[in-house]
Amino acid sequence: MRLVILVAGVGSRLRPLTDDRPKCLVEIGGQTILDRFLQQAVETNAFQEVVLITGYRQPQIEAAVNEWQKTHDLPVRLAHNERYDETNNGYSLLCAKDYLLDGFVLTDGDLLLEDGILRRVAGSAESHLAVDMQMKLDEEAMKFVLDENGYVTELSKEISVERGLGESIGLCKINAEDAPGVIGHLAKLVEQGEENEYYERAFQELIRESWKLKVVDVGDLRWVEVDDNNDMARAEQIFG
Repeated sequence: MRLVILVAGVGSRLRPLTDDRPKCLVEIGGQTILDRFLQQAVETNAFQEVVLITGYRQPQIEAAVNEWQKTHDLPVRLAHNERYDETNNGYSLLCAKDYLLDGFVLTDGDLLLEDGILRRVAGSAESHLAVDMQMKLDEEAMKFVLDENGYVTELSKEISVERGLGESIGLCKINAEDAPGVIGHLAKLVEQGEENEYYERAFQELIRESWKLKVVDVGDLRWVEVDDNNDMARAEQIFG
């Protein structure tokens, strides 16, 4: 199983910090976001390889990985989205399609996770979303609804705050048996010219076709998605 990390974006809402570096190389508490991910990947002991899907300032990420590999055995591979500035993360994920078929854990590259979250996600048997069911929701949250058996029936930011059961935090596990369906729907979106979609759009389409997608609640542990300077301040407070 591979850990796939999306680090292609420009991170415009975090400027000026991202004017001269990709967001994953921004430091919090003296350590880059990427280094935290790689350290946790090693400690989890669940991954044969890490795949970074790059875009903005790819050479800097490559240099950081080369330096990290000097002292660590876990292989790190780069897959590049040359159209990172005009596409979204669904297209980026498709750029790594050759590395997905054995099953993978996927994470947005701007998450900071408390130790234990990645291990919990990697260790769960079924394909699932990592979610926080204990936080107060807002309109921008990627919300979900479950059926009586605990399977996801809806996944969207458009779900009302009243109906949403929690937030999908941008971390998930996709089993080998489900990976071809995800890849197929991502490719279909691109074929239709919908290249600026989130990967959750492919998940939504599969759910409509009765895909059995579970959730794993990580709301008892701390996490921060670093989108802007307010998030940075919160991340420094928790993880600094």
